[in-house]
Amino acid sequence: MSYLTGPRLNFTGKFIADVSTVNNFPANFDRTNYTAADYANWAIGYWNPYGTGVWRLTDCLVTGAVRGDGSAVTGDPVLSMALADADDQPPAKMVDLDSEQQMVSAIWGLVVRLVGGDGKAALRSNFAVASFTDLWKRSLTPGSLPQHKLHPACLYGAAWQSVLTDLAWGDVAGSPFLQDLQAAAGKDGLLSIKFNVVGYNAGYWIGDDGTRYPPPPDFTMGLITGSIGVASKDEPRFFTLGRKLQPSETQSQSAPTLFYYATAVVNEGRKALTIDLGNSIPFKEWRGDIVGETLEVGYLDPAGAFQPLGEAITPDNGWYRRTAGIVDIALTEAQLAAVGTSPLAVRKAGADRLLGQEPADGKALRADQFVYRMAPGDSAETTVWATAFGKPLADAEVALAFDNSSLGGDKDDPPVGIPAGALGFPPSVKTDTAGKATVRFAASDPGHPRGMDDIDGQVYGVRPTLSGAGTEAYSNPWDFISFLVWSGYEIPEEPTWEADIQPILAQYAALYPVMLPVLNMGDYDSVRKHLYALQTAMSLPEENPNYMPAVRDLSPNKKAAVLKWAVNPVRGAVPSQPATAQAATAQAAPATGTMPPPAAQAPVAEGAVPHPATYLKK
Repeated sequence: MSYLTGPRLNFTGKFIADVSTVNNFPANFDRTNYTAADYANWAIGYWNPYGTGVWRLTDCLVTGAVRGDGSAVTGDPVLSMALADADDQPPAKMVDLDSEQQMVSAIWGLVVRLVGGDGKAALRSNFAVASFTDLWKRSLTPGSLPQHKLHPACLYGAAWQSVLTDLAWGDVAGSPFLQDLQAAAGKDGLLSIKFNVVGYNAGYWIGDDGTRYPPPPDFTMGLITGSIGVASKDEPRFFTLGRKLQPSETQSQSAPTLFYYATAVVNEGRKALTIDLGNSIPFKEWRGDIVGETLEVGYLDPAGAFQPLGEAITPDNGWYRRTAGIVDIALTEAQLAAVGTSPLAVRKAGADRLLGQEPADGKALRADQFVYRMAPGDSAETTVWATAFGKPLADAEVALAFDNSSLGGDKDDPPVGIPAGALGFPPSVKTDTAGKATVRFAASDPGHPRGMDDIDGQVYGVRPTLSGAGTEAYSNPWDFISFLVWSGYEIPEEPTWEADIQPILAQYAALYPVMLPVLNMGDYDSVRKHLYALQTAMSLPEENPNYMPAVRDLSPNKKAAVLKWAVNPVRGAVPSQPATAQAATAQAAPATGTMPPPAAQAPVAEGAVPHPATYLKK
């Protein structure tokens, strides 16, 4: 069950992602006391130095709905409702995992409400923390709107998928659709939500002469289109179990991508196929029209010939807003039988060349939770799910290996993925009859491999793959698991500001200057003045939008040290050896995890293209 199985509603509007960009550069982590002039320097402040981290929904309206039987909803009050975030707490925050892993940005503390014209909420829910995935260059050209060269981030699109929890229903008596949705949520009390973002406004790139141009209107805003439907606690939260289509053409930095990854589900009871093309079709230009090539959805018969299903689709912006790119196709008995064991495909109508398709064996694999923050001694588990033509793939061997190819950025950036022994996990697991397997990870102290840059811990990538998968197997570059493993830190018996706390907090003052007019976290007097507020914010659950630090990159022991000091905020004396020097000279601790480390790196296929993250650094 997911947003694809119905009942579901679709929505469209805008979002705000007011990210801070000083922390994009590892060189900025050295606790320098930057000035306003420094932040105006592109090499330090980058494109949004005073970003707040806020992530919000704005101007989002329900644009369509589908019943559980696949029929379109008409004349229901839900069609005049709006989708909004919280009205009684601070807005959500969007947070990177690390300066060397900026491609799994997560939304924390988001409330999602369905609001009627009277301002009353028909539904209030909490969005389970989730990271975006399937990032790609979705706008083919900048178009004619920009006056200068756009920041490259403007041209990219991505998708978030999660579940809505803690459902609080209002008065839905007047809406048969919402009554059906409430009933479908059932005892699990979950809904599925997936949304696509495109047309983000990261402003202009710096001019050749160093000029910083004022950004276009709607700076830090983008376009959002998505769906809300049913969910089950027994299925993945962050992706949909189903049929996985991949682009037929090799992806590259220079060539335009005309089709991206898509998910489909077959409902045997309804004799229907539902495919989500919401993040699969590019736009002609930034904030412009979606590419309107007529598309056919079908399958490949045993001879490899394309067999169309349903009517052809001619996308336009109106269609996209109404449907969120989701297509429902009725199947005959014969078609239902055929697609059960045949690869699905999408092509331009009447053309021989396929745009996207399932692999010939129909197999796919993905981890559900795919982003982790771990301290030495922590263990964590994720579930990997294997399918073949959308059905559970039992007794499948899943290999796991380090894959750090998506981490890091510039050649002068800090090392990533070392020491390998600080993250332990089994070399392989086997799926059960439901096609799933649990993978356990154990973290130990990585030491300070990035101590010269004063960055805590280390980042790792781990990629699960089906053992024996060949070159024609399904492969998505974003289907890997990201980890931040913090360095070990001993909580001082009697922490003082100068020796212990200032080295921790001063970094935040440098990296997030938006706070400086209120709180300078590198200044003893400023921190003392706001100590109660700081204690309160640091004691909140991480899911709370008021949690500090907002970037969620402070290790548990360092946070405990700050809170311990706050009880007796002694200033103390300046240490003889700066903390940065101590960090730089510290050695990596040996691995203590109970899991054996696997091979150092996943094998790289001959002729493989670089991971997209190597040229997408924000």
